[in-house]
Amino acid sequence: MRSSLLDTSILIAFLRGEEDVVSKVEAYLEEFDMLSLSIITYYEILRGLKYIENEKKLRGFEQLMDKSEIITLAREVMDRASEIYAELKRRGELIEDADILIAASCLVKGMVLVTDNEEHFRRIEKLEVENWLTR
Repeated sequence: MRSSLLDTSILIAFLRGEEDVVSKVEAYLEEFDMLSLSIITYYEILRGLKYIENEKKLRGFEQLMDKSEIITLAREVMDRASEIYAELKRRGELIEDADILIAASCLVKGMVLVTDNEEHFRRIEKLEVENWLTR
């Protein structure tokens, strides 16, 4: 198993207790000490929990984040993201900026992206993508 970055869709599935994702996260944590996610994913989850005003879920998420690695948007990530944007725009296959930033974080860190949004992310060259959700 390779070092992986969890996208928003996978983290939401984990927080909801979806069995396939929970078992894969548990197996991942046996090999690695913590989960990794982009600051973008952190923001997307946090804003949703604050919107629904669920304090219990918010506390649980914050406890999980205390034990997780949050990849920030350093200059190197932004440089890579701008390259991805330019390439996708030239090909007419542009995706959302948030997804580009998440993908750039993975590429800079040499990580696999774990997502349920394979269609968009597979447009990005050299990005390794896995889906831990079985549908």
